[in-house]
Amino acid sequence: MATQICCTDSSIGSHDATFFRCNPVKLHPSIGFSAQISRLPNHRTFRNYSVQCSVEESKPVNLRTCKQCKTQFDPSLNHPQACRFHTAHFGGETKRKFESVYSGGTMNTPESGKVFQYWHCCGSEDPFDLGCTASPHSSYDD
Repeated sequence: MATQICCTDSSIGSHDATFFRCNPVKLHPSIGFSAQISRLPNHRTFRNYSVQCSVEESKPVNLRTCKQCKTQFDPSLNHPQACRFHTAHFGGETKRKFESVYSGGTMNTPESGKVFQYWHCCGSEDPFDLGCTASPHSSYDD
């Protein structure tokens, strides 16, 4: 795949435009498009650049499903931090109500009878937490 970033703003110097032409960006093989992007170099002005991608041969991408995070991934883009998952389940426990003969029972406290849910591996209470463990994707085909 050939990728080229060209400056479309005539006010930019030739040095900056050459920098972008000489440093192509690697993109996923299934992407083939032209787009306009903006850059804010000095936090005052915008400059437009066009991204031009051309695919020489359209190879079918063989996506696999990860055993750990259950998402589809391209094996050629797999890296050591690609997969984020939890090693234990998301569950909880109930704060029990009990009446004590001594002071300090939990029968009339605001948290009595409330269900506390959390990830048992890391203690996070967010059910949509990204994951506490990072590793490469692992396919069912491996």
